[in-house]
Amino acid sequence: MPHRLAVTALAAALLLGSAACSDGPDDAGSATTSTRVDQLVQRGLGELQAGSTDAAGATFRRVLDADPDNAYAHYNLGLIAQRAGDAAAAMTQYDAALAADPGFGPALYNKGILTEPTDLSGAVGLYRKAVAADPDLAAAHMRLGFALLHLGSTADGEKELAAGVRLDPSMADVQAPSYG
Repeated sequence: MPHRLAVTALAAALLLGSAACSDGPDDAGSATTSTRVDQLVQRGLGELQAGSTDAAGATFRRVLDADPDNAYAHYNLGLIAQRAGDAAAAMTQYDAALAADPGFGPALYNKGILTEPTDLSGAVGLYRKAVAADPDLAAAHMRLGFALLHLGSTADGEKELAAGVRLDPSMADVQAPSYG
């Protein structure tokens, strides 16, 4: 299930990709850099979508060379690390994305997944922030609902699960994670 949810978060990032530029002064040099960064982010997203993980990682590192606080590059490097099983590197990248944009729902969501095994209550807090930042992030509603049910908050958990399924009916088939 975590892989499917990470893919859902990637889809959210793909939708956000067009807003990937950083804010800066309105001079010609800044506009050129911003356009270059936007193009690199889009290229990296395309590479990720095509399954070219190494190329995408290199592209997102180039984005950070030009714009060290680019939340989208940090998020996608985190996603690449998470998929590769490197939770520490993923967490570092998600933290950097959140430092650049504290309301970045997909980064909050994926950080919640990484937090679950050691701090389920902390993960709930991250999922709550994710759905507050992006109320349409169905996967975050689902993961929040499952965690709340596990913690004994049945009414709130069922409400979140219903919201997730309402936003994305295919979520009705998602099974609860194992909280071991």
